[in-house]
Amino acid sequence: MPGNSDTIDSFMKAWNSLDIEAIMGHFTEDAAYANVPMGPPNVGKEAIRGFIEGFLSNTTEINFTVHQQVEGAGGVVMNERTDVLVMDGKRVELPVMGVFEFRDGKICAWRDYFDMAGFS
Repeated sequence: MPGNSDTIDSFMKAWNSLDIEAIMGHFTEDAAYANVPMGPPNVGKEAIRGFIEGFLSNTTEINFTVHQQVEGAGGVVMNERTDVLVMDGKRVELPVMGVFEFRDGKICAWRDYFDMAGFS
């Protein structure tokens, strides 16, 4: 049976493909997604979809490269990665630390930690 790390591998591939349906298929209905330096989390699948659709509307390329990934005994997955985005024609490269919590094989909480200076 695939573990939560396998789910995150699939999730990263969905982002790299800009596939909103595949991305959303990884979340529970009541999931919470927070880009920590950007404010409070988006709670619920509908709110998460709205945020991601807005984000993807001006993004033409994404490459999430995972450098390290660990799965804890409780099933939490943490990864250290570099997110390379092309947004409004500008290339942005962000070092990111992601934390993913699970329920029934789906992401119920996702927090990304990064420095907003990467967007300037």
